[in-house]
Amino acid sequence: MGMFILLILLISSTFAQISHGERPLYYDAELRLDYIEPDLTNSIDRGFAPMVFQFGDEYSMDVNILEEVEPIIEQGTYTYLIGFKSQGAFGIGFIFDDFYLSENSSLFIYDRDQTMFLGSFTYQNNKETNILPTSITKGDHVIIELNIPEDELDITRLHVGSLIHDYEDIMGYFSESDREDCNINVACPEGEGFENQINGTIRVTMGGGLCSGSVVNNTANDRTPYVLFAEHCVSGATSGYVFHFNYQSSTCSGTSGPLSESVSGSNLLASSSLNSGPDFALLEMTSNIPDSYDPFYVGWSKVSSAPLDAVGIHHPGAGIKKISQEGTNVGANGYFWEFQYNDGRVIPGSSGSPFFDENKRQVGICSYIYTNYCDPSPDCYCDQQYTHGYGRFDLAWDLGLSTYLDPLNMGVDGIDGISISGLSIIHSPYDDMSFDDPAIITGVDDNIGSINFAANVTAYTGVIEAVELYYNLGDDFVQQEMVEEGLPGVYSTIVGGIYNGMIIEYYIQAVNSEGIVQTFPSTAPDNTVIFIVGDLPDLYTNNFESNVDGWEIGSSSDLATAGIWELAEPVATYDDDGNLVQPGEDSTEDGTNCFITGNGFEEGNGGFDDVDGGHTTLTSPIFNFLEIDEVVLTYWRWYTNNVGDNGNNDIWSVTVSSDGGATWEDLENTSSSSTTWDKKRFILSHYIELTDNMQFRFIAEDISYSGDAGSGGSLVEAALDDFTLEYLAGNSGVFGDVNNDDSADVLDVVLIINMILGLESSNYATADLNGDNQINVQDIIILINVILTN
Repeated sequence: MGMFILLILLISSTFAQISHGERPLYYDAELRLDYIEPDLTNSIDRGFAPMVFQFGDEYSMDVNILEEVEPIIEQGTYTYLIGFKSQGAFGIGFIFDDFYLSENSSLFIYDRDQTMFLGSFTYQNNKETNILPTSITKGDHVIIELNIPEDELDITRLHVGSLIHDYEDIMGYFSESDREDCNINVACPEGEGFENQINGTIRVTMGGGLCSGSVVNNTANDRTPYVLFAEHCVSGATSGYVFHFNYQSSTCSGTSGPLSESVSGSNLLASSSLNSGPDFALLEMTSNIPDSYDPFYVGWSKVSSAPLDAVGIHHPGAGIKKISQEGTNVGANGYFWEFQYNDGRVIPGSSGSPFFDENKRQVGICSYIYTNYCDPSPDCYCDQQYTHGYGRFDLAWDLGLSTYLDPLNMGVDGIDGISISGLSIIHSPYDDMSFDDPAIITGVDDNIGSINFAANVTAYTGVIEAVELYYNLGDDFVQQEMVEEGLPGVYSTIVGGIYNGMIIEYYIQAVNSEGIVQTFPSTAPDNTVIFIVGDLPDLYTNNFESNVDGWEIGSSSDLATAGIWELAEPVATYDDDGNLVQPGEDSTEDGTNCFITGNGFEEGNGGFDDVDGGHTTLTSPIFNFLEIDEVVLTYWRWYTNNVGDNGNNDIWSVTVSSDGGATWEDLENTSSSSTTWDKKRFILSHYIELTDNMQFRFIAEDISYSGDAGSGGSLVEAALDDFTLEYLAGNSGVFGDVNNDDSADVLDVVLIINMILGLESSNYATADLNGDNQINVQDIIILINVILTN
């Protein structure tokens, strides 16, 4: 051990890794040490996948600090100082494979020039694994300082198992580390509204490799430090991983960020590989995340339908945190969501990062990505458009995620995220129901009911001041308090006056004592939950089993050479990888036929008789909605275009016309694939004025557009079934208003009686209140109850 001379230095930076304060005892001293070098023949090969950003070489070490060093003894404290060097490194990291500090011991790591240090590490950093990885310390010469009280020498252990030589400067010690110029800083306007999701995205180092990940919420809302990650990033013991928080610029044009917040160590809980599953890994950090890091535990959704939009947050090339967005062509391909970002790209370093749907919930884990750095021009990938693959959260659910992320067995399809301060609302949204549904509470009158709305609400700071339900039964939103009753944290309220043929729209809002407001859905009131009670009267329904009169195939603009719409019993078709691309049965229960785009079949040829060379159009008959207040359109459709030469580029279009086809308004316009029968519903007055000349059009295409990456060549299959038009009774919008005077009263009762007696012409749109396609005494009973309720 060399001699030392005390020097007075300038105040240096502290780089905390769940640091516990203090400064190194010999940080302000001139130290002359012998430095230990790794044996370059003892390199550790973790077998990183190409999608992992490799920033360092890892070398096996066998250094017992307490045995290697002659301590300095001063006032009952034993100080062990030892140096390590790795020539040419931008920084050095360590994995201690036997780490146990006594209650009053402290450990620091700092660079030879004493410009920064990690620590102090104390007994609070001890782990059950006795393994502690560290962040990268600046420079190719670093110093470890261990301080132990004399009476605790026998219980302290510190052994260096490996050393990491950083050759990329991932900490930005010597150069600004923003390597990628086509992604967008999270501090830019594009990141507005995603601040929480940004805080929930982290950088992860695994020895000499680096990926991204997300901190995820669970239904207990207990802030368990779960990390959702890519399985192909898992290499070596996860106990040796380091998780970096908030490595991002504070400005839109910034090129560097702080790296002072990290957590070390984790356990692997569940995973599925890239080759046989959705390429996910769920880790649990072995230390809680400090509140000072302002972590956000992101929400998630296991809904199986393709997201309408995609926003990715990640650390491309190990750089500062970036946002990529406008991934609007999301489609399913086996275990993966596939799409292309319009703004930004994912490359090594991005693996494991989350992408969020239109509700800001995580639905994917970054898996297969672009790996060609285009040397010597590392940014050439920015000029290319290529498809990314993200492991599907919904398909990972039953492969291990559910055990940990739904510990309460709530069975919900998704939850919102939580922060260290704020609120969480967990609620299972209602879907269409009948009066036989247990959710409907009826009393003496079986035609008028109530619905209980309940939610689990949690506050993380302050106290919950109010939980409110906002609901609309047809006139406007009404605010109603939800009360905590029964189980702690469960708030509920009952809404009465529910009857058959009602559309209900609602959302939930909570506020705490700190003024934090949270809603469910999280984007309410712009986005609400809508469901229908009962069976609305049918204007028209067609399951295409026999009656297809008035439906027309083809238009003057159609140029498709194959895959033309036809009415048939569908024949299952598979692509070259064995994935189903065309259904083998229709959507109707006990049904046979549907409209389908090309039903020809050739063994081993998934593209046989798919849509090629242009549009194919299916047009409905013309309908008269002039005397009807509201029409609800429902249909089931199948649409896939995510495989082939240019998957996810071609468009599925559903439009509606109020002038017999002269002009059209979009209902659906998407390139998102789904290899399932999907139910679609539209309240038509939200899109177009109702007239006596209404028509619908369904278009599938395979077209080459000029100026883009080149669509055309996709394997496109579409199908349509169970087309239904329902209406809401009452022209005025007031239920039971048979005579259209904007109120339900005794005059309407008299009018229904006259219809039953044949003294007035029957008007099913207004008088068939229970939707049974009859006007009778049951409708009178319902109307009397409505009048009495009001």
